[in-house]
Amino acid sequence: MRISEEKSRIREEVWRKFGCRGKIPPFRGQDKAALLLAALPEYRRARRVFSPPDGAQLEARLQILKDGKILIVATPGLRDGFYGINPEEVPERLWKEGVSIRGIRRIGRKLRTSFEDIGEIDLMITGAVAVSLRGERIGKGTGFFDQEFLILRSIGCVREETPIAALVDDQQVFEELPFGEHDVPVDIIITPTRLIRIPERRKKPSELPSFLVDFSKRPYRELFGQKI
Repeated sequence: MRISEEKSRIREEVWRKFGCRGKIPPFRGQDKAALLLAALPEYRRARRVFSPPDGAQLEARLQILKDGKILIVATPGLRDGFYGINPEEVPERLWKEGVSIRGIRRIGRKLRTSFEDIGEIDLMITGAVAVSLRGERIGKGTGFFDQEFLILRSIGCVREETPIAALVDDQQVFEELPFGEHDVPVDIIITPTRLIRIPERRKKPSELPSFLVDFSKRPYRELFGQKI
């Protein structure tokens, strides 16, 4: 079975368990996973933390602001690039709204896709449809987290050593999963009940796919063919 077919089979298996389809499954205990994230040494040292916009990371995004860290968020489908929220510049009463998918644009500051505007990201968090004890990750099939990582790496905001933590439910953790050449692995898995460090960190991809090579020089509308 080809990698793409095996990934599709696993996605359907997980989506059936969670009663959803086509997205990163929200899960019970997100607040507990966020608290385990907050205890992570890599998190405690971090000043800037990246998150995708999925609902499954909402509690983690709120925790990031509560802990006084700068939150960098990708907009859905990368249609509007990246936004930043600095809790020192946004009233606390707006934080909960600001970490929602719609609130990110209202409360956050739109960032240029440059190191000067985004800065160095110390930790990336992500959701997943499935992750493995070997660090393999399967997303919802759009490849946006992989693109986000590669874009940020291409402009120097993340590096090979930048840790990536996946926040998922225990049912989303597998022994091993299919893994493609351009897939971005995770280094840490956090569930509501446990924290798992991948014993042998997998090498992360470093080259942008051909259609993203000139990302830092080209506007989003040219890159994705969508109006901003």
